[in-house]
Amino acid sequence: MKRKFWLWIGVLCCLSWEVKAQEIAHTTNDFNLMGYVKSLRYMKFEADTTIKNQRASFIEDYQLSFSDNRLLEYRLNFIGGNADRKTSYEYNNKRQLIKETITEQDGKVVSLTTYTYNNIGRLVTIKEISYPNSKGAANKVVRDELLTYNTKGLLVERSISSDNKNANKLIKYYYGPADSLISTVTTYQRNSNVDKVVYKRAFNNLVVECARYRNDKLQKKETYEWDDEARLIKKDVYRANKKILSYTYTYDEHDNILSEVAIDDKEVKTIEYYYKYEKDKFFNWTKRSVYDANDLKYTEVRTIEYFDKTHFYEDLKDANTGRILKDKE
Repeated sequence: MKRKFWLWIGVLCCLSWEVKAQEIAHTTNDFNLMGYVKSLRYMKFEADTTIKNQRASFIEDYQLSFSDNRLLEYRLNFIGGNADRKTSYEYNNKRQLIKETITEQDGKVVSLTTYTYNNIGRLVTIKEISYPNSKGAANKVVRDELLTYNTKGLLVERSISSDNKNANKLIKYYYGPADSLISTVTTYQRNSNVDKVVYKRAFNNLVVECARYRNDKLQKKETYEWDDEARLIKKDVYRANKKILSYTYTYDEHDNILSEVAIDDKEVKTIEYYYKYEKDKFFNWTKRSVYDANDLKYTEVRTIEYFDKTHFYEDLKDANTGRILKDKE
């Protein structure tokens, strides 16, 4: 079975709504982790420091904790090496996320997000409230979303509201052959703008072009090329119809990105990142060095602790049949 390479889908800004609308990543497999990971401490810092004195130069520092059935239990952020805010996750008996709580170190609740699902397992509501336990200010609705589906179970409408009226909007989804998403249309409560995103797909249903329009005027367009493993290998970025950047990507045998290079319309390299890895016995990377051309730019370190499980391919067990699926055919 080919592993879907969703970690780098974030670089496809045009596709973000399509992915976010359908999936919430909270399993070890969603994080592209093999094995029964118990905890993962991630640290990213500037490359001109050493492990010994890196505290002042942290760019990001957090710890993830997973249950023995591969569900994310909490994320703990660190600032200057000291524990800071903690995000805890709760699930129903179908392994669906139902509650996300952010707390300060003193236990004060910063925000609370709840999720509900329909009888076929589709996400139907998301509600985020900030400072629900605050005594000094009223609760604030940050996000209140309602998702509507058609008889095929396809998302057709997403209504987003909050106490900030400027953020309120309605997104409608439209489908084509093989029930593939071909466009979204977004309207806003506080202005008359209409945003439209149009997708073109290849025979294998992968998106090969994504165009953004505002009030019927083309704003931005991206085109994509994929390899046989469904990994992005090329992305061209256009401002309206003028190509301004062209990205190429390469990967290792475990789907980790090895290079990201971009050239502008004058064939000048504007981005040239290369990645080197150290990995453990489960092929999870424990150190990633990021080079800007020939210069080491960032170092990322992951300390991973595992549960004592025999078969790490259980991570890829098919949810419907229970069969254990191999990583590659």
